[in-house]
Amino acid sequence: MTEKAVYGITALRYAGHQVVGAMMGLIDRKRSRWDLRPTPARIVEVVDRMVEGDTVISLFPDEQGGLRAGPEVKVDLLPEGTETLALDDDARGRSLKDLPRF
Repeated sequence: MTEKAVYGITALRYAGHQVVGAMMGLIDRKRSRWDLRPTPARIVEVVDRMVEGDTVISLFPDEQGGLRAGPEVKVDLLPEGTETLALDDDARGRSLKDLPRF
């Protein structure tokens, strides 16, 4: 069985209140570092990763200047049918709005 990739989102781009882009990179889980550093990606590219079965997680800045893993990212549908992003578990007190903007 092939191990699925894990991507991390470190920042978001908005058009008004709608998320239109994400800084997304490929995580090397074995060494806890970036395999491919985050670069700008359109929302459709993020959604495509999840449709392919890859995992996408949120990464929030911590007090030491590093990144801390947050909840998994999921696809959400707006009332008009547009795909957007949401966090799988808001119970940790984090939301997408807490991510930096770029």
